Amino acid sequence: MGMFFGFTSLIALFVFVILALIGLVKKNGKAKKNFLIAGVCMVVFIAAVSLDSANDTTQTASTNNKAVKKDTEEEKAKIAEAKAKDEAKQKAAAEQKAKEEAKAKAEAEQKAKAEAEAKKKAEAAAKAKAAAIAKRKADAMKISGNGDTATKTIKLDPGFVVFEARYTGSQNFIVSLLDENGSQVDLLVNTIGSYHGKRFVAIPDGGNYMFNVKASGSWTIQGSQDIPKEEKGTISGNGDDVRFVRMNSGARTFTLSHSGSENFIVKINDSVLLANEIGNYHGSTVESIPDDSVYAIGIQANGPWKISIK
Repeated sequence: MGMFFGFTSLIALFVFVILALIGLVKKNGKAKKNFLIAGVCMVVFIAAVSLDSANDTTQTASTNNKAVKKDTEEEKAKIAEAKAKDEAKQKAAAEQKAKEEAKAKAEAEQKAKAEAEAKKKAEAAAKAKAAAIAKRKADAMKISGNGDTATKTIKLDPGFVVFEARYTGSQNFIVSLLDENGSQVDLLVNTIGSYHGKRFVAIPDGGNYMFNVKASGSWTIQGSQDIPKEEKGTISGNGDDVRFVRMNSGARTFTLSHSGSENFIVKINDSVLLANEIGNYHGSTVESIPDDSVYAIGIQANGPWKISIK
């Protein structure tokens, strides 16, 4: 619009200037009027040019503002895109890390499981081996027979041995432990009729030992040099037996009772005598226990018995 007014004013200006010049040349009164009109046209032209310039400036500013806004939006879009890519990258890295951690955890669990299974198998194998060794050792210390017998030798280590004897017969059952020279080490059993019991014997020297058995029926003698389950406090039983009891050091009071018609003999480690009676018995005694340890209590009886330790 500004350009239209400006162009029209410019044409009018040229026309009136020409007319004014013609009037001056002819020297008539219309020249001044034409110059006045030309001035008005000049003012309109200048205003039109100014308006057009202002419009151009406004359009340029608007265009620049649009360009700046476009650049800002593009920059924001680029930043948002970069942020999205970075977040996607971080997410992918986190997922990869989680996968690696899960894989490592699974491998660790598998390894732990394999190690546990290997340990279990090793323990089972060791247990089986120990049981096999114990069985061979027990078999080597087991002797069976019928009637009077001078047995083969068995090998014993120094320390102690517990003999468990079984006998089925109606007459004497006498078992003597002999060393390799035939000398009696201990009289294990001396009874009449069927028998089942245990005896504790201290073995001073390792070596070969044998039994001299007097019997009228079948019998079995099983030796063991291993400590079985430990007990504590009060023990009870019936007939000949051996118990392993844990005791603290110091003065210990032993209260003993027996219901029977024959010998009631009680020893600690086959050396400290607690009782040596015949028939029914009830009594107590004090003994000094040197160390906190497990002690073997050997009992000879032909009836129910009970021992309380305090």
